Amino acid sequence: MSIDLDRILNGHRENVDGQSYNGHILAFIEKLQKIPDIARYKTRVTILANVKAEQYALVKRLFHGDETNIVNFDRCYGELVIPTIRGEQHYTSSMRLQIDLSNKSNRSRLSAEIITAHGPSEVTVVLVPTIEIAEIMSRYKNSILRYNPRSYLEFREQRTNEGIHKSIVEFETGEFAILNNGITIVSDETYVNERVGSMNRAQVEIVNPQIINGGQTAYTLARIFDESSDIERERLFSGKEVMVRIITLPQIDEDSKKNLILSISSATNSQTTVSSIDRTASNDRNREIAEIVFKRTGLLYEPKRGEYSDALRTKYIDKEHVIERSLFTRIMHIASGRYTTAVQRKMMKNTGGVIPGIDDDGVVDVFSDLYEIYIKVSGHQVSTQPADKIINNLAFVVFVRAFKLRRQREGVTDLLPRVIEDARVLYADFEKWARENSQEFFASRTDKKTGERREFFTLKKWQRSARYPIDVETYIDHLVLSEGEKPPIK
Repeated sequence: MSIDLDRILNGHRENVDGQSYNGHILAFIEKLQKIPDIARYKTRVTILANVKAEQYALVKRLFHGDETNIVNFDRCYGELVIPTIRGEQHYTSSMRLQIDLSNKSNRSRLSAEIITAHGPSEVTVVLVPTIEIAEIMSRYKNSILRYNPRSYLEFREQRTNEGIHKSIVEFETGEFAILNNGITIVSDETYVNERVGSMNRAQVEIVNPQIINGGQTAYTLARIFDESSDIERERLFSGKEVMVRIITLPQIDEDSKKNLILSISSATNSQTTVSSIDRTASNDRNREIAEIVFKRTGLLYEPKRGEYSDALRTKYIDKEHVIERSLFTRIMHIASGRYTTAVQRKMMKNTGGVIPGIDDDGVVDVFSDLYEIYIKVSGHQVSTQPADKIINNLAFVVFVRAFKLRRQREGVTDLLPRVIEDARVLYADFEKWARENSQEFFASRTDKKTGERREFFTLKKWQRSARYPIDVETYIDHLVLSEGEKPPIK
């Protein structure tokens, strides 16, 4: 109500009290006057605020006759923040490539129709200037890698990236097209035209493009492009081309399309190893869980390796906020009541990194609590520890959380480091209690020297069993707390 929207749009230069508007508003009015086809425009008011649902009608009355666009917290994170940190803030429904024909004989491309189980598809192979791919990837980033089993992986993590970088930066000649396996793009429609009004030029139009193989190549070219000046780009990319294979898919339903793309991707990703986990963990459900957790906690889960690489490089986010993929999956399984799945040594291989959906909002709160405890227990060494150490830590984390909740129920609200310290002292007694109450976890072994048969408690087997979280709850429930001090055992 304070912005005088109607007066400004009607060209008034002062408010109803006769006071002149500030320079910003006057400049806006002048820009408005210079729009030649302003009759085609309509006014839309965007409100960046957490407007309550019951207030929407009031907003419409305030801006009567103007379209209102309310961007609240949920929309801001879903449509702006998350796409930005994933490198998906820009999307193109059409990719346009310029082809150099000066070194081509006959035609600019090789095309063939391929009959698949889903219907006919067309394969088009072209040689494209590397700078064309670099510019496109620099702008659209992960938005054209949605079907790729992974995003960009840093130079230090992949020798392939180093080789790609070297063949552009250190070679002045055009070996790149020979040394590189090329890029595979799937599209809904593909058009090639050599009659574009320019000599030795052709144009390729790709509708709804997605790179399913060669993402490392494309992203490395983009990095070189971003880190170079205009003069350096001309020198680095001149005369260097890359083979691009465009697969125009038949018109089929979305699920069939995804399955077909997955089979193509599996067959063509040979330049660097792609694990089955890379393919399965980046499914739509895991991505939805990542968004839910981020909105509730600010923590980032990376279902697709390298997804946040660009955001880390540009310092949009800090590395400490990105949870290592297998650790996230383990803790989410515990939070969802699947303890035995979480503590399997080869959990990612056994599950494919797939996380069942979140049915209860409380699961995210439990996850956040468990992760906070894990960070303290592990000393922030969340990605460098062996699997057995991580599993041992997780078992202790479950104990600490149960102990903390029990103290809170009794009105004891110590800081987490104190809770962990007391829990460490208590845990030895808990293991002793388990030996006395869990006979099924005893095994016998023959002493090789004496031949004597001895029984021992299989601590690791017990910690990784469905019985363990039950024993934790039973033991904690039987504790007697004494005014917030280290509790005696009943």
